[in-house]
Amino acid sequence: MASINSVEWRSICEKFTNAQLLTETESRNDPENDPFRSKYKARECLREIYCSLKSFEAGDGEEDTGGDNCEQRPTDQPVDGQREDAFSQGLSGDSPAGMRAAKLGAVEYYLGVNHVDTEELPAGQEHLMNCLKMLDRCRVSSENVSLFIHVRNQLGILWAGRDETETAHGFLETAESIYQRYMKEDGRPPTDMTEYFSTEENLLTHQERTKR
Repeated sequence: MASINSVEWRSICEKFTNAQLLTETESRNDPENDPFRSKYKARECLREIYCSLKSFEAGDGEEDTGGDNCEQRPTDQPVDGQREDAFSQGLSGDSPAGMRAAKLGAVEYYLGVNHVDTEELPAGQEHLMNCLKMLDRCRVSSENVSLFIHVRNQLGILWAGRDETETAHGFLETAESIYQRYMKEDGRPPTDMTEYFSTEENLLTHQERTKR
């Protein structure tokens, strides 16, 4: 993975910032005849980030879990629910491999939300489930617990919108369980997901993390 202060990494961070700006600000001004214009542009930024992360991974000699094509994602769909050993087994959240998994999972998460926002629910669900698959390699820690929770909340909302209340409840209940156990066993302000794509000078302070 590229250094946090390298030119390549700064380019990724700029693309992520642009994707957030397009999604949260510019999209409010999209015309009625093209209501998702900014979110489609944000999607392209996120896809480029994913491809760059995979190229860094391949360049570092790491196992390329997504194949040669940067569009390929994990194919096995994880079963809903928290692993019994999610807090004790898997990649350490602050390890290079754990951070790679979290960053790739975060891009899948943001792509999932993007597709849901543009009313492409099956594609949104696929990206969110791919995020779960990435996280299935890791144990819950301060570096990834926000992503563990957010992706399940989003899947819960998605299934609730389909009136699949039992499935929705399963995701939301698991998210709450992870939150409660994390606060009991660790309790440190977790890494905010936007920090996965921040340069060193833009990382949040302890106080800012606590507030969020």
